[in-house]
Amino acid sequence: MGKNLAPLLESAGVDVTAVGRNYDLTDWQKTQELFRLKKYDLIIHGAAFQGAGDFTILYPADQFFKNNLIHTHVLEAWKRHQPTARLVGIGSTCSYPGNLPVLSETDYFTGPLHPSVETYGLTKCVMQQGIKAYKKQYGLQGTTVAFATLFGPHDEFDLARSHVVSALVQKFCDAVRDDLPEVEIWGDGTQTRELIYIDDQITGLLMTCDYDGELINIGSGVETQITDLAETIKELSGFKGELVYNTNRFVGVKRKVLNIDKAKNLFGWTTDNKMHTLEEALQKTINWYRENEQ
Repeated sequence: MGKNLAPLLESAGVDVTAVGRNYDLTDWQKTQELFRLKKYDLIIHGAAFQGAGDFTILYPADQFFKNNLIHTHVLEAWKRHQPTARLVGIGSTCSYPGNLPVLSETDYFTGPLHPSVETYGLTKCVMQQGIKAYKKQYGLQGTTVAFATLFGPHDEFDLARSHVVSALVQKFCDAVRDDLPEVEIWGDGTQTRELIYIDDQITGLLMTCDYDGELINIGSGVETQITDLAETIKELSGFKGELVYNTNRFVGVKRKVLNIDKAKNLFGWTTDNKMHTLEEALQKTINWYRENEQ
């Protein structure tokens, strides 16, 4: 997100401090050093130790330890060094109960998380509750925004950590380059995801920067079946081979989509702003991957 957001803000004349991996936020001294650099008006907190696929199952303890350190350090440094800045925490749909197909803000903390992402999701719950606590006790301003599955340029294209779109874009584009006969798809293809292109996500994020309320969802409001996603990427990438569905691999939650009524009512989200079609967004992502990652 940051690699797309920072240039956009800078082009508008905003003084941006993009952290990236320059500061280890699990280190309290490094965190304080960052928060003492200058006076900030807005802090967008998206730092996390995370990955998709089976990453969340393989490294639950690391995610618990590192992410709770990151969130605790950031919130305390916010209070101590930047109390006049607004803070927007980047939440996750993983923090919602795992048995609900449609996720509304009022569903938060109403049931157990999905076993495949429960540790990571819990750390995002801790962040969201921490923001509420610091606002309540110290009069700070900020919120938490939960986004749909993000994709686009600068996404994670490492198959060990990538989300579904970037994983499939990489697989299909590499298969075309290497003239491979087939591409493997995890699961049976019937699972669904709500997808949001990075430029649309940034538009939604900027809409929430002055919002001081509770958790809010930002998504496309559209479910996409993995079979349809794979077939679309196959066509756009020019792959001519076969799709092989591996039902023995990780699939995660069967169905997941955000209820975005709150954002629609507050900001005119998806009604007052033009969203990319899935095909447009996938083509841009494919082009970027071929130009920058292959």
